[in-house]
Amino acid sequence: MLARREGTKYTMWELEDFTKIRRWYALHLLLCVTFFISGVIINAVQFLLYVTLRPFNKRLYCSINYYLMYSLMSQVLFLAEWWSGSDLRVFTSDESYKHWGKEHALIIMNHTFEVDWLMGWIVADRSQTLGSAKVFVKKMMQYVPTIGWAWRFSDAIFLNRKWEEDKTVMETQIKEFFDYPYPVWMLLFAEGTRFTPAKHKASMEFARKRGLPELKRHLIPRTRGFIQCVQSLKGNFPVMYDVTVGFNTKEGVAPTLQNMLRGRKVMSEIYIRRIPLSEVPDDDEGASNYLHDLYRQKDKLLDSYMRTGSFTQENDLPKYDSRPMPRRPYSLINMLLWASFVLSQILRFYYNLVVSGSLLSLSFAVGIVIFAYIGLYKMIALTKIEKGSGYGSTDTKKEE
Repeated sequence: MLARREGTKYTMWELEDFTKIRRWYALHLLLCVTFFISGVIINAVQFLLYVTLRPFNKRLYCSINYYLMYSLMSQVLFLAEWWSGSDLRVFTSDESYKHWGKEHALIIMNHTFEVDWLMGWIVADRSQTLGSAKVFVKKMMQYVPTIGWAWRFSDAIFLNRKWEEDKTVMETQIKEFFDYPYPVWMLLFAEGTRFTPAKHKASMEFARKRGLPELKRHLIPRTRGFIQCVQSLKGNFPVMYDVTVGFNTKEGVAPTLQNMLRGRKVMSEIYIRRIPLSEVPDDDEGASNYLHDLYRQKDKLLDSYMRTGSFTQENDLPKYDSRPMPRRPYSLINMLLWASFVLSQILRFYYNLVVSGSLLSLSFAVGIVIFAYIGLYKMIALTKIEKGSGYGSTDTKKEE
């Protein structure tokens, strides 16, 4: 039984009791099944609109697809913000903040943690650009049901890790964003892969061979994709946002999707700079050197954060105050609507099975549950990184 309430506040026992409920595998399974079923429905609508509407009215298609993508992506957002109570603090300038959600932007983010991308989604949602967020992803992802198919119908850029092919794809696909009816945020992980100790060691060996300065907290960025991207975007995308993500494990748990699924709070802190794309040199060598300089600055930011809890205490980069970005209720409303619909259909389906008394049908239904359960934890496993990255412990409160 829950402990009593004191006014409008919950006691410690009540909060602990609710945390235990969020660890129930049955609820995890419901979240997974809801995401899958809603995703397939959204994919079907996207497909119909893609073949019937998009050839004749691309702007209208993109406007509708914005909300379809938001309905799918915000379910993952619900897991972070409302299910686990995770949150973030953003450090940026007033000048930068007033432009968020009002202009096309290239996002350059470190890829150090399992859920840094999800923190980026939260910033995008609170800037009202989540439905228009674009990504560079592996080509194989376009065949993955729900999110992969959704990206396929949303002009995501799928890369094959073969430069000559990828260069052509980038040149062609990036142009699709120029006439979108809303601001587009396009995410590029310039490191090309997520940070692990083993990858960092190999990356630093590469740096020493090439005479590049070594980085403590990042991998050496891959320049060709960045160069092609910037050259294609100039004149249509005015800026890029340099985003450095850290996690405060004094105020939250380790930043993993599994912790979020179990209702444990993750606390992220993010430093963001707005940089005009016109500052990036037009020539290949100049753009390459610019990216390396940018990552040396990012490395100073993240290293300072890891050591002191402040992005700028140990360097001379601009110091910004923490900017509150309150949660929006739409991911919660969206999830409640989808979960109610899916749960009602599941209950009706199983009721009909029980009434029918068919052993074969019941066995099939049990098989679906087992398949969904395995699929849930397989997806979580895909987000995990090798043990030993151990970043995020901070002792002090942040003042940027």
